Amino acid sequence: MSPKCCDAQQEPQRPAPGVIIAKCAAMRQFSVLRVPGVDKTVEVNVSSSSANPLPTHQNLGSNVTTGRKFNDLHQPPNHPALTSQLHAHGLSLDNRSTSPPQSPNVPYTEYAFVDSQQLLSLPSEDVAFLTSKGCLSLPASNAIDEFAQQYFKRIHPLVPVLDEAKFWCIYRSKQATGSKISLFVLQSLIFASCPFASLETLLQCGFNDRRDAQKQLYDRAKLLFELRTEKLSHANAQGAVLLTHYISAEDPQAGSLWVTRAIEQAILIDAQPSLLVENVATSLKKRLWWSILLRDRSLCIGLRRRPQVTSSFYRWSDWLSIEDFSEELYQSRVYDYNTKRVLFGALQNQWRLVENKNHQKITHRVETADTASNLTEHDVDVRRQ
Repeated sequence: MSPKCCDAQQEPQRPAPGVIIAKCAAMRQFSVLRVPGVDKTVEVNVSSSSANPLPTHQNLGSNVTTGRKFNDLHQPPNHPALTSQLHAHGLSLDNRSTSPPQSPNVPYTEYAFVDSQQLLSLPSEDVAFLTSKGCLSLPASNAIDEFAQQYFKRIHPLVPVLDEAKFWCIYRSKQATGSKISLFVLQSLIFASCPFASLETLLQCGFNDRRDAQKQLYDRAKLLFELRTEKLSHANAQGAVLLTHYISAEDPQAGSLWVTRAIEQAILIDAQPSLLVENVATSLKKRLWWSILLRDRSLCIGLRRRPQVTSSFYRWSDWLSIEDFSEELYQSRVYDYNTKRVLFGALQNQWRLVENKNHQKITHRVETADTASNLTEHDVDVRRQ
């Protein structure tokens, strides 16, 4: 782990004030993290959900959050339990420090449409760690508006993993109760739409450039998944599909790994017995599986690998129909009805291409098997020579 790792048996030097020691018991390691705005030394244990070390950011410029309030569209709910967890470690989601520079990001609790209940069950050490990494901060409301619009304009038409009508309904809602958007899904959406956001918006969010923005936004969403902040498998699968868009020369298989995670979470939705009851509509399951399939096939072409989703995972009779997009056609905030119909036709053409490729592969394998079974012993000997 970076920036500093030591063996658990050695006695580390006591760090200076403003430092967090993040311990990982599973790996018997600890990291020393300097957090702006923290004037005391804090020692916290960090749980790990995998054998791989938790990644760290080199740029912690978004750790300090401001308490700015926006219009009544995003009234912050009350979170005494979460606040007390952070106060126990000398941290706060609402850090009003006057020391420059202040981050343009705000606590996710500023937004009433974001689901915050999931984090209440996390250990306080994990909450403190996520806070220090900026995972619990979101851009200003005008920036989120742009990220959301770019996502539904550029990515969603060909990977419809989210229900656009439902998203806008929740996003624009002024109610403190009702359906919410998963923090993990929202962070993943912001990451996925980052390449299409204006550079001016990214700079206003505190990033150095587009590459820095993509890396930091990806790491935030990745940490939220690895620390299991989201309990619902459907939301985890949706976020994993969005993170398949991560491209890195240092880790070319990252997209394929997120396809694997999306498949695992999608299977858990209908797992029996299920730990959590998820009333996921059939149309949303179809959206999820077809999005996984399309991303899997795209990565197969780009990386020249075998597909992870085989015919045993889906049936061609379960194609998404125009009825599954009935509300979205009329309630989209980025396209009109006629444009949405045209885009849906393009999506259907993608499905047909996937079906044809799958059929050609199966036919080729059958012909190869038939040819091999008809070979005589003499033919085999000749081919060996």
